[in-house]
Amino acid sequence: MPLSLIRGKYVVCKVTGADSAEVVSDGAVLQRDGAVEAVGGYEELRRQHPDVEVIGTGNHIVMPGMVNDHFHVGLTPFQMGAPDLPLEMWSLHRIGVRAIDPYLDQLYGAVQMIETGTTAVQAIHSPGRGYGPVSMEIADKVIDAYQTSGMRVSYAPSVVDQNSMVAGAGGGEADFAAQMPTELAERYLSFMAPSYWPAGEIIPVLDEICRKYGDNQHERVQVTMAPSNVHRCSDELLAGIKELAGRHSTGIHIHLQETVYQKLYGFTAYGKTPLQHLYDLGFLGPEVVCGHSVWATEEDVRLMAETGTNICHNASSNLRLQSGIAPMGRILAAGIKVAIGSDEAGLNDDKDLFQEMRLVLKIHRVPGIDLEPPTSYQVLEMATANGAYASWFGDRIGTLEPGKRADMVLVDMRNIEEPFLDPRVSVVDALVHRGRGIDVDTVLVDGEVVLRDKELTRVDKEILFREIRDALDRPLSAQEEERRELARLVEPHLRRFYSGTTQSDMTPFAAYNSRA
Repeated sequence: MPLSLIRGKYVVCKVTGADSAEVVSDGAVLQRDGAVEAVGGYEELRRQHPDVEVIGTGNHIVMPGMVNDHFHVGLTPFQMGAPDLPLEMWSLHRIGVRAIDPYLDQLYGAVQMIETGTTAVQAIHSPGRGYGPVSMEIADKVIDAYQTSGMRVSYAPSVVDQNSMVAGAGGGEADFAAQMPTELAERYLSFMAPSYWPAGEIIPVLDEICRKYGDNQHERVQVTMAPSNVHRCSDELLAGIKELAGRHSTGIHIHLQETVYQKLYGFTAYGKTPLQHLYDLGFLGPEVVCGHSVWATEEDVRLMAETGTNICHNASSNLRLQSGIAPMGRILAAGIKVAIGSDEAGLNDDKDLFQEMRLVLKIHRVPGIDLEPPTSYQVLEMATANGAYASWFGDRIGTLEPGKRADMVLVDMRNIEEPFLDPRVSVVDALVHRGRGIDVDTVLVDGEVVLRDKELTRVDKEILFREIRDALDRPLSAQEEERRELARLVEPHLRRFYSGTTQSDMTPFAAYNSRA
């Protein structure tokens, strides 16, 4: 679309502080060839460009497209038959779900995100446990899905070379296997082995992916590095990824201390938290985003702030998988940049970042007045500018100002304002407190309309859903049956491995209630 004028009752350009934003009332955004050329009053811009197509009305909020900075799969594990359990047990059950082509799966996720106002995603993708860790063929399929949808994608191939399934106070997978009957242990280790390539074999494939899709060669595609987790990567692999990210001038996204067991593994393996081990390795820095960080200590928070390291907050996933609640008040107070993501176990099995924003806004409101919770402005910034930075698109998107790419969302205000909304309520507060995915009716990426009046312009949902049903509505394959049986046999041993290992003297950052 060479030239268009996107109109709204309000244009939310960018967040400027914890309680402030740049907003234009009765405004519009002029985009030319996918770039924002001007932002200002609608009447003036319309007078200057009388013949240009107008998108939107005086009943819309125009806002920057949101960025889902931590996303794995389209069809959720629950949809695929894995029960809701604590992360460690849930991961085991996931190995028995039906396999699906990554193109179909990621395209399904892209559809859900576009329909609810997300224009860019950090796709942290892995073929899954028991398969090879990374390949160009899979990278091509995932990226092709987003190019088909029109979304912007930061492709982050998630890699491991050890302890993918198990890590806790009792050690890693070798320690766990030693506690199982010999035959089952051998079967389990044999199943996990294909996931673990030597670091020297993983790095060249990542380099190839970067050379094909990274280095700013494509407007809507970036590549970022995604070592899966500290305990899942050898120091050699972490060092290789750090060097590779520097060579290609890209970012790094790593899961960190998502559960208490991961934190306890750090004490067993390194004599300190996993974050502190990364600090010792010289791994931290402004290009690094730590996903989850639920079990970050005060020292961890200090080190992240000192090194300019960032965090991605996945509030609903952390609740659903019984991982806990990140100390967001302390993290924000330390000046750490925070993005948000839906992960793969969102609150309603969807990818609605409006819902995720509202949960982030409300869940950190601990009793009392001494600790300030996140504000609506801070949460909106997490979902826009901070997400853009964390996914390595910060120079292109996240705000609506001249020179940025024209990624934006039009939100119908009727459900937000009707039947009454006091005029003293700011548009940002109204958007975060009351906006929902169903209020999104138009989405643009690079100035191209990819959702118009709630209808996708690039993807036929009916055909896509039929293809997914055809691919999955079938009996389990022999391999899937074998994986499901392995999960059933291993579960009691895994439960026993973790049982009773959490510390009893843990002091929380915030108290919600008391026993006496």
